Amino acid sequence: MQHHPTEADAVRNLQTYLRQLSYHDPDISPPPVNGIFDTTTRQSLSQFQKSSGLAVSGTANRKTWETLYAAYCRSLAENALPAKLSLFPPTPKNDCLTLGARGFCVSALQMMLGELQRFLSEKTPIEPTGVYDEATEANVRAFQICCPDLIETGTVDLATWNAIVMRHNALFDRPPEE
Repeated sequence: MQHHPTEADAVRNLQTYLRQLSYHDPDISPPPVNGIFDTTTRQSLSQFQKSSGLAVSGTANRKTWETLYAAYCRSLAENALPAKLSLFPPTPKNDCLTLGARGFCVSALQMMLGELQRFLSEKTPIEPTGVYDEATEANVRAFQICCPDLIETGTVDLATWNAIVMRHNALFDRPPEE
């Protein structure tokens, strides 16, 4: 059965677009997203029209729709989160990185371990060579020893990878110092 758009669907879209814009434009008040064209929605639309240089009517003619949708798409693109980068191989359970493994994933692991080394009790120099060597294994073991929920194996399973990534990301999640 095919869904035929209703007036409420159109209003809901309008409200969604205005709501997105209101997150980043203090001159636009956030409307509810309920499919009801109420005074709050009219006010938000009028604010958008004013800030966009459109005739302020509080109603959505074709020009307003086109301008609103273009602004909505621009806002989504400009305010999107960075794309996720998955490095750990998406393979069957119990797969892990071990001695002799090679590739970009190993280089990323080595780079993260190098950044985290200042927090480890055992410090073995490590370079991002892309080869899982003895130095990489020693750093993995030192990291696993610091994490009570990890087992010291010297290999990187998914739990170890996630723990390393979380701790590495935490280094960069702090607000800038003023």
